[in-house]
Amino acid sequence: MKTGGKISIGEIIIISLFPLACLVFFGVFYRYHIFFEEQLQIFLLTGDHFLSYLSKPAFLSSYAGDFLTQFYYLKWGGAVVITITMLVLWFTVRLVIKKVSDKDYPVLLPIAPVILCWIALCRIDYPVSNVISLIISVLFTLIIFSIKSHRARFLWSVLLTPLLYLIAGSNVFIFCLSVVFYELFKSNSSSGYPMKILNSLILLGVAVFIPLNIKDEYLLTTGQALTYLSGMTMHPGIINFLPVISVLLIFFLACISFEKVKEKINSLLSVLIQFIILAAILVSGILMTADFTLEKILKLDYIADHGQWNKVRELASQYKIHNDLSAYYTNLALSKLGLMPDELMEHYQPLARGLFIPVDMNQNYITITFSNEVYWQLGDVNASQHSAMLGMIFSPRAQNSRLLKRLVEINIVNGEYAAAEKFIRILEKTLFHRKWAETRRKFLYNEKECSGSEWIREKRAIIPSKDLLKDRNEYLKTLKMLADDHPDNRMAVDYLLCYDLLCKDIRTFVKDFDKYYTHGRNILLPKVYQEGLLIGIASGEYSHEEYSKFRFSPEIVKNMAEYTKLFEENKGKGYALQEKFSKTYWFYYHFATMKTDEK
Repeated sequence: MKTGGKISIGEIIIISLFPLACLVFFGVFYRYHIFFEEQLQIFLLTGDHFLSYLSKPAFLSSYAGDFLTQFYYLKWGGAVVITITMLVLWFTVRLVIKKVSDKDYPVLLPIAPVILCWIALCRIDYPVSNVISLIISVLFTLIIFSIKSHRARFLWSVLLTPLLYLIAGSNVFIFCLSVVFYELFKSNSSSGYPMKILNSLILLGVAVFIPLNIKDEYLLTTGQALTYLSGMTMHPGIINFLPVISVLLIFFLACISFEKVKEKINSLLSVLIQFIILAAILVSGILMTADFTLEKILKLDYIADHGQWNKVRELASQYKIHNDLSAYYTNLALSKLGLMPDELMEHYQPLARGLFIPVDMNQNYITITFSNEVYWQLGDVNASQHSAMLGMIFSPRAQNSRLLKRLVEINIVNGEYAAAEKFIRILEKTLFHRKWAETRRKFLYNEKECSGSEWIREKRAIIPSKDLLKDRNEYLKTLKMLADDHPDNRMAVDYLLCYDLLCKDIRTFVKDFDKYYTHGRNILLPKVYQEGLLIGIASGEYSHEEYSKFRFSPEIVKNMAEYTKLFEENKGKGYALQEKFSKTYWFYYHFATMKTDEK
């Protein structure tokens, strides 16, 4: 188990098991977080794009991290990138520990910051560029520790501090504090402690002075300047700095002699205890930080974006998630498949909030990114464009490759080819989106190509002939505009009627049903429409003769009579009705509440 020379047996086990575990976690269990992170940037292979990174600190780590993030587009790209990056971090930390410690050190010590990086990377707002910044800072530390002369070490530390801030951001403090630990606890220089303390204060002063002195040039606040890691973490929480803190602690421990325990630290029992502790930290950290409910939502979103509506429906039934976003994608899938009025009550419905995602101050950039999809599918391309633009604006960097693609499609459908061409030119400068952009370029200024494309024909066929001035989130106005303009737009009609039902507005539902439902008067009505109309008939406001031209299921009529009887016998208490009628509109009408289970 010796660690002084070659890689020890314990380390061999670590570098065999850890990459596999990391690859499986990010490639299988957290894949859709990875895909979504790639969409939050538009990485251009141009010189101007590189120069844009110079406008903020940590430009090199940010650029390198974003370059690697573009490979998240590939099925296993993100998992491979993260695994290799964290292996490099482990190796660099190990080199520094070997440089400053005695011959023996705890073999699992270098893996600690890697585990904390793994936990932090479970958050969408913690980019891989932060890990790159950590690696750069550790490498600078290794360079300084390789210098023999105390004076030369001090001089180069001071000179490299401004450079390191420019290329790695606030992780410069890792470098400076590590050098301080080394000089105070490990250095064999002839300088006394007063001089070492003075030099340490000077180095730390430089590390603080640089961000404060140039923050105005970078348009940063004092807090941002001192904690800047990358563009996605300008307002970092404590978890962003846990890997940093762990590295500093490791360097501190490595600088302190292990003489008293060096015979025991790498015994088989000690290694086993270390492994159990680190594994427990990793598992508990993942459980506390990772959002597996959001992972399922992101999977639904990814599959919906690829038009696999049957799979969305199947997964929604399998997941049984009780939140607005799950209902949003479930209803989209049902509507696209023409099953919405038949299966609406088979799924969780948080009243009408499961039909649209509001764009307001209570939402975040993730939900705003999703919000344009329903308008695009319904045919209100102008509302879809508005939501897509807002999604771009509120993305962490005001960039979003997926929304840029949507804007290309919207402008092609609208015949705004100049705007579409502008966005296509941007996508053509990317590594993985250029082929998609080329497939859309052929439609520019070419009506023959457009008329031969099914998706363009379908969208243009349901575009409203005129638009209405409406406030944000005026869903009813949007739906009526679409249904009035194109009564054959079945998706818009179903959304309108289901919106009325989910709002428990039977009077408006009956009115809209009479006006807009023209899909076959001699065929069996969809289930939820039958149940809604039967409530109106049972209330006495509408006669059964008015709907005699429609076919009602005898079984549903029979169930309505049974439901009414049980409801009256139990004085409106739902427990007696839930087992048989929980998936009927009647049960929803009487007992649905505004409560949601966000997890």
